[in-house]
Amino acid sequence: MIADRGYDGVSIRELAREADVNGASINYHFGGKEGLYHGILVKLVEDTEPLFAPMIEGLRDGVKQADGDRDALARIAAHMIRSLLTGIVSRQSLRWQMSIMLREFHQPSSEFAMLIRDRINPVHDAVAELVAAATGYDRRAPETLLLTANMIAQCMAFGATKGLILARLNWEDYTPEHVRLIVGTMVPRMLAMLGLPEVDPYADEEEA
Repeated sequence: MIADRGYDGVSIRELAREADVNGASINYHFGGKEGLYHGILVKLVEDTEPLFAPMIEGLRDGVKQADGDRDALARIAAHMIRSLLTGIVSRQSLRWQMSIMLREFHQPSSEFAMLIRDRINPVHDAVAELVAAATGYDRRAPETLLLTANMIAQCMAFGATKGLILARLNWEDYTPEHVRLIVGTMVPRMLAMLGLPEVDPYADEEEA
């Protein structure tokens, strides 16, 4: 409910009714709506860890091992983009998580600092290392941070604007074939943005 209507768009009474609990129990367990919202964002960070933790580790290890090899960097980037796109469009749980994150991006609450620290920064910092290795910019340079934000935002758009994309392409939902089309369309464009050579984003699957 908070994901759909925002923090200010729902009352404690409505939340209690939706959860089929007494309103006093929310105050008892969470200390009120603020505490409940904090708990929701903590759960968001925990629930998205299985998607992001392997990606972060893979990026950091991969960039170090690539040691500037552009073909290797292209393969690392393609795998990262594919993993992120696939996770965003395929994981049903990300619907409410993405709704909350987008609201926080547009209207930061008192929990925004925690969301930035525990979820956004680790992901963006790892992607920034890849961007820096590909472009030659310092990983803290404004250009690096902008390119990093742009890449991640392009991936997130396929979840945030799902209804629009389905309507425009006359799809009922994202099927595995649609996901492959999205990945195959977006990966070459993002690699080009980084000045990296084009690679097959599914090459590692075929090799396995």
